[in-house]
Amino acid sequence: MRIMILDDSNIYRYTIMRNLKDAGYNDLVTLGAADEALPLIGKEHFDIIFLDWNLPHMSGLDVLRVIRSSRQTADMNVVMVTTIHERKNILQALRIGIQGYLLKPVDPALLVKKIKEVELQQSA
Repeated sequence: MRIMILDDSNIYRYTIMRNLKDAGYNDLVTLGAADEALPLIGKEHFDIIFLDWNLPHMSGLDVLRVIRSSRQTADMNVVMVTTIHERKNILQALRIGIQGYLLKPVDPALLVKKIKEVELQQSA
């Protein structure tokens, strides 16, 4: 399972990465900005992207729009991992097409649960 963690916070990137490695997931790419991530997302396949809403220069929601607008990336699984908890924002992200919405700080068990859900969908 290839996983991208896109978050501008070094602490959150490390924490999510450490939690995933502890759960046995080692094919991880961690990045801090959309301009680093989007070219890679366009060239490589990721089974799941953990995406922060608050990124420099481009919001996570805008990154999600770009992902959904391309035939090549439209079916990638994206889970928003953020401090933004307002209902209108969650609904907006759901309309654009996220597979999950996790609030920081994230419980490691919830991260693994989301990955297991994606694995089940892929095997079905």
